[in-house]
Amino acid sequence: MSLYDTILGIIFLSQTGVGVLGNSFFLCLYVLTLSSSHRSRLLDLILVQLTITNTIVLLSKGCPLANFYFGKIYILGNLGCKIVFYLQSVSRGLAISTTCLMSIFQAVTISPSNSRLAKHKVRVLKLIRPSCFLCWIFNMTIEINVPIYVTGLRRSNSSHTGGFDVLYCYWEQVLKEFTILPSLRDILCVGGMVWASGYIIVLLHRHQQKVRHIHSTSLSQKTSPEIKATQTILLLLSIFVSAYCISCGFTLYKVYVTHSGDWVVVISTFIALCFPTTSPFLLIHRDAQIFRSWCASWQKPSLHS
Repeated sequence: MSLYDTILGIIFLSQTGVGVLGNSFFLCLYVLTLSSSHRSRLLDLILVQLTITNTIVLLSKGCPLANFYFGKIYILGNLGCKIVFYLQSVSRGLAISTTCLMSIFQAVTISPSNSRLAKHKVRVLKLIRPSCFLCWIFNMTIEINVPIYVTGLRRSNSSHTGGFDVLYCYWEQVLKEFTILPSLRDILCVGGMVWASGYIIVLLHRHQQKVRHIHSTSLSQKTSPEIKATQTILLLLSIFVSAYCISCGFTLYKVYVTHSGDWVVVISTFIALCFPTTSPFLLIHRDAQIFRSWCASWQKPSLHS
């Protein structure tokens, strides 16, 4: 095992480990918050689904690549590759669908009472739970054909036009199997995120201008929890869209331009894992309610002792 392989193995293992621990810690804090406050926000359901999705993405993408670079061991085989690739495809679809759902929900929630979106607030609140459930059903259904064309590592050096070699597995006829539904899903979800982000930025800008006119300078510097949560979601959306577009660019480059070059897979996977690795820490850092509930749960036993 060369030094290059060792470094890459450490990078992907560290990225996967930190991301899984962060998402697990965030999920535990949210469970603690819900059990201590006995009150749940509908946004919590979306965040919990996003956290679970992030964990699946990290495990299905990071672990196989880390194992490959640590020992060049092909332990997956045909069945393992089919399962891993199906999990990758479903979790990728869940990530983009859930993030889009979160952005649209936040845009409708903070919309002013005189806007057109305000009329749909009650309806949107009722649709959050079924929408989260439908995200799973929809993505599991449209990606059902992925395992058919995934096999173990292709060891021949002959060029195979239309295939995608990811080092530890091989995806045959990937050009043909970029089907309409997954592509349409990605386009609509990214478009929805961009629209929601732009709408939220406009609302925040108007709110900031109004606060400057109404309040004094000292009061205008205070930020409400709703604004902080909205700013966090905007930051998450920008990271997700940037990582998604860059990762897709490298993937399309490997599929259409070159069928060799391990560095394309390495960079594409590393960038794709940036969002699920960093998102739980951003949410933990910006959501003060989680820390208050966590601190309160630890202070209760000490007060009774």
